[in-house]
Amino acid sequence: MSDTTAVTDSPVDSPLLARLRAALPALGGGEQRVIAAMLMRPQDVPNWSTADVAEQAGTSLSTVVRACQRVGFRGYQHMRLEFARLSDDVQQRGVTLAGTGAGVAASADDASSIVAFTFANAIAALKVASTTIDDATMRRAADLLASAGRILCAATGFSAPPIRDAALRLAAAGLPVQFPADVISQQFCAHALASGDVCLAVSYSGANTHTLHTCRLARERGATVVAMTNFPKSPLAEIADVTMVTGVMPQAHRIDPGADRVAELVVLQALCATVIDRSSHTAQAGDVREVIADSVSDCADPQ
Repeated sequence: MSDTTAVTDSPVDSPLLARLRAALPALGGGEQRVIAAMLMRPQDVPNWSTADVAEQAGTSLSTVVRACQRVGFRGYQHMRLEFARLSDDVQQRGVTLAGTGAGVAASADDASSIVAFTFANAIAALKVASTTIDDATMRRAADLLASAGRILCAATGFSAPPIRDAALRLAAAGLPVQFPADVISQQFCAHALASGDVCLAVSYSGANTHTLHTCRLARERGATVVAMTNFPKSPLAEIADVTMVTGVMPQAHRIDPGADRVAELVVLQALCATVIDRSSHTAQAGDVREVIADSVSDCADPQ
């Protein structure tokens, strides 16, 4: 049985898989094995590195990248994200909402169910993240941040809001933290880091080019990189000294995997609390209350 025939009865179907199956006959032998390997195990692709795909297909890393480009993607990381957006059998039928009784399904396209659907996915995301973040990794990350001379936070796009919240928490506690909103500014700040400093980076895909560049600059200057990503086998995880994996699979056909942002916020909150507990130079509670008091007014018009 040929590779092309072997993958035609894939249990999961989608426009992506159909497109890849249609492209198989036009590919060379090594490239065809790459695409066939992913079609045979689509549920595993989001957790595979480029090397994993090469091993599955019995080919080279460059052939993996070339195969992905031949079928219309910029490379393997781009294709892996599309596989991550595939819905599994449960998602295709709708999710059963916790607490609503057996057999009650909600579709994201049903306006009457969208609130419950969103909360159910957020709860599921938190449950998954709670099993993928281990205590030893959290403690190691917290120790590095608590003892850091400087902390640079790096993230862009949808990953920026969770780390902005973390930066505010750490700054309020008196830690020396920076989070420039502009990616070029993040890279300027990375140039100024040194041994004993930490770059705290968040990238859902683990493949954001701007964040990767910032982390590489930080490593070149001797700083330690602490990262959070959804994928344990990603370029960011390869760079980082410590990697926290949220492990939340995104819903199909969503640009923003919003449930993962909820998990990132909560994990970062736990990290900040652990850092503050370990830090020797945190601000006093009264200092924080004073700043808050200065920012509120009893008058609608302070003039």
